[in-house]
Amino acid sequence: MTPRPSYETLKQKIRELEEEAEKGNQAKEALQKSQSNLQSIFLASPIGIGLVVDRVISQVNDRMCEITGYSRAELLNRSSRLLYATDQDFEFVGREKYAQIARWGTGMVETRWVRKDGSVIDILLSSTPLNPADLSAGVTFTALDITDRKRAERELLESEQKYRTMFDHSKDAILLTQPDGEVLDANPAACAMFGRTLEEMKRVGRSGLVD
Repeated sequence: MTPRPSYETLKQKIRELEEEAEKGNQAKEALQKSQSNLQSIFLASPIGIGLVVDRVISQVNDRMCEITGYSRAELLNRSSRLLYATDQDFEFVGREKYAQIARWGTGMVETRWVRKDGSVIDILLSSTPLNPADLSAGVTFTALDITDRKRAERELLESEQKYRTMFDHSKDAILLTQPDGEVLDANPAACAMFGRTLEEMKRVGRSGLVD
């Protein structure tokens, strides 16, 4: 016959169960707090954030709506093809992104999206799967609007090209030098005037050109 547990044994078991229940409650509270923090970050982030499943949009934050001009209702359950000007752009991003994910676990690609109003914006798109072993579980993404940066880069390039054209075709000799006399650049007119190549002028410096 199995002996009946003593009163003290029962009290100990009850305490253990209460402690386990308390640990469970603490874990649940910690999980809820973590989820709340993540949700707050998701909603308040200045970067567009979302989740796609088989390239169909299932979640987006407010910033994603601001970037694209679409409401959340207009984006959810729609193929991300909606955001691309052409099938070629959509397919290229898919190939490049998933190739990088397969190789490094995450993917990053620059692309262009078309907003609801028809305007085109430059986007830096970063993607990471929820489960690298199962892409069908979904892929989280961030979308950073880099339109202003790309415009500044294009304007800088155009300015540099314009300067280079004026520099190369000027009939006046132009030398670019450092304070210590190091020659950085010289236009064709300067090379002709000194009778030296650019490499030769860099080698001798300004002091070697002017007596």
